[in-house]
Amino acid sequence: MSDKTTGGAGIGRRDFLKVTAAGAALLLPASVRAAAAEPRKGGILKLAMPYNPAALDPMTGRNLPDFNTLFCLYDALIDFDPDTLELKPGLAKAWKFTDPKTLVLDLVDGISFHDGSPLTPGVVKFNLDRYKSDKRSNVKPDLATVASVEVTGKSQVTLHLTKPNSGLPAILTNRAGLMVSMKSIQAAKGGNVDRAPVGTGPFTFVSWQDNDKITLTRNKTYWRGGGLPYLEGVELRIINELNTGARTVIAGETQLAFNMGVTQKLEADKIKGLVATASPALLFFGAHLNYAQGPMKDVRIRQALNWGINREEINQVIMHGLGEPSSFIMPKNFWATDPATFDYYSYDPGRAKKLLAEAGFANGITITSWGWPDQASMQRQELIVTQLAKVGIHVKLTAQSPVQVATQFYLQKHGDMYIAPSGGYPDPTQYYDALYAKDALLNAASIELPGYRALTDATSEAQTQDARKAAFAKLQRFTIEQAMELPQYISPGITIRSEKVQNFRFGLLQSPKFTEVWLAA
Repeated sequence: MSDKTTGGAGIGRRDFLKVTAAGAALLLPASVRAAAAEPRKGGILKLAMPYNPAALDPMTGRNLPDFNTLFCLYDALIDFDPDTLELKPGLAKAWKFTDPKTLVLDLVDGISFHDGSPLTPGVVKFNLDRYKSDKRSNVKPDLATVASVEVTGKSQVTLHLTKPNSGLPAILTNRAGLMVSMKSIQAAKGGNVDRAPVGTGPFTFVSWQDNDKITLTRNKTYWRGGGLPYLEGVELRIINELNTGARTVIAGETQLAFNMGVTQKLEADKIKGLVATASPALLFFGAHLNYAQGPMKDVRIRQALNWGINREEINQVIMHGLGEPSSFIMPKNFWATDPATFDYYSYDPGRAKKLLAEAGFANGITITSWGWPDQASMQRQELIVTQLAKVGIHVKLTAQSPVQVATQFYLQKHGDMYIAPSGGYPDPTQYYDALYAKDALLNAASIELPGYRALTDATSEAQTQDARKAAFAKLQRFTIEQAMELPQYISPGITIRSEKVQNFRFGLLQSPKFTEVWLAA
């Protein structure tokens, strides 16, 4: 589909796509790059993933790993190629901006939800209105520029915007574009379908045992046809410890494990019959800061944190050199990244101590931080704590599960810092707003620093490739100089799988889809 048809949502990606597509291909073994055999139908894909979902309603979930299940259950209005982020038809067979503030979606006819109810323009409007206004919605910032949604034909929906937003089609590939059965929501108490998901996706929900297993079965009337999906079902085992997850693949108890660490990849590389990959990804490991309260209100403290960590050492010790040390939240070769400020913060203990003294903490400061309890996370967190202690920043770390920490830090506003990975947003403006918009769940501060909104709006209002890149460069410099984040490195996406798993693509967003995955005999 041309850029004109998609409203320019893919503007500026071309150079990055060439780099990442080539890199992804080179990272795969020759046996995997070879032409695949004819897909085989049947079989249950058993996989291991580290995190229990927060919810299976796209609107109320909070964490990137939720998509491991969400993309099985739901289709989005607009789809994307996982390796390149190029947009392609989804529930909407076509889309276009008729003017900079009007986006028209033409829907595929005859699609039904798992409960048999039809996908209609009215149902699409219902979903988008719910995402915009429901008090439980975590995706309100994604649709902040949508003033209203109008049914304009028997298969057409029109989104009227308050201002131009050239990234909106890409945003509709994510949570805000996943369509949930209106019938199921209306039948649920309080509209709560967190644990009763009904979508149009390739698999239907069977059961969810917390911190144990999610079971899905094949949608036998899947609208895409062509025999899809090939799998008879998907069983997602929730295994928090990465080494344990990897061992299930080695032992043949599962066929796939993702969100793995470097240690697991290095071990799997030695074992015949396994494929371990480290592929390009839009994922950074860092720490979110609550800059609305406590010591993080002072930009000098936030800057001291950034000067006080040794990113090269973190990358070597934790990632065995496979990561990309970074002062920024996106990869250096990504189209929306300005290389000029990518390495803004080097390791400079003297500068960190000087900033602390200027802020009134010449004798050091104590801050509170949250983290995750698994072995790999603890190793990384302890290294960061050790590094910061050397410049006088003493971190009191509490490690709990991602769901518990999200509640404590984002919702209850406890703590100064949260050490965790983040990523998985198809449009860069959406990525920024997911972290820094006033109402964004990942913004524990719940405020926008002066100057942020004007710079961010400029990135979505720009209509050409050069204009968007220039706008993103200014926004990037602002967020880095204001030290709104504590990035450490950009991580590849690491997976381990049996050779029997065919046509699996982890993708730049590390949000896998299993519609076309199949199991060899």
